[in-house]
Amino acid sequence: MAMTQAASMGTLGHSRKGIPSPVLGILIFVVGELMFFSALVSTRIVIKASAGIFAPPQNVKLPVLTTGFNTGVLLLSGILMIAAGWKHGSERSKSLFAMAIATGLFFLGVQGYEWVNLVKYGMTMTSGVFGATFYLIIGCHALHLVAAVLAMLWYYRLYVKDQFGKDGMLALQIYWTFVVLIWPGLYALVYF
Repeated sequence: MAMTQAASMGTLGHSRKGIPSPVLGILIFVVGELMFFSALVSTRIVIKASAGIFAPPQNVKLPVLTTGFNTGVLLLSGILMIAAGWKHGSERSKSLFAMAIATGLFFLGVQGYEWVNLVKYGMTMTSGVFGATFYLIIGCHALHLVAAVLAMLWYYRLYVKDQFGKDGMLALQIYWTFVVLIWPGLYALVYF
């Protein structure tokens, strides 16, 4: 009977059940990041509620429509990344993964262009509480986005060589999905 139980577990006494290490690690990280962004959002809400005037500097108009379009691009990137994971190991998966990276880079490029223009028009971290909270929240998201895109580029290189397994891909998908899905809430909070 003991031998039958051991045989049913796979390799004598070792069964592979539970959450894979890369997935568990990224889930723990994402929960911590959710708390971090919750603190940033709460701070902005409290400051906005207690501030008399809470608006961009006088000559600055936030690029709401451009950023709305860009939000759609980022959401598309998230969908592409999820699809790449579903087709893991196929040629189609590689092209979906590459498109997810390309749309993520596009989002970053547009955001960078917007920031340069906002600074040119006078909205900086020191131009008031609005500018400070804007750049703090959007900047933190941008740092997460840059880290995610760099990770995607690094792992894509391994993926095309078939050196990036399903567990790693799932962990990367979870992180990218987190970065993608938190953005619409930040966009609504900061741009409206």
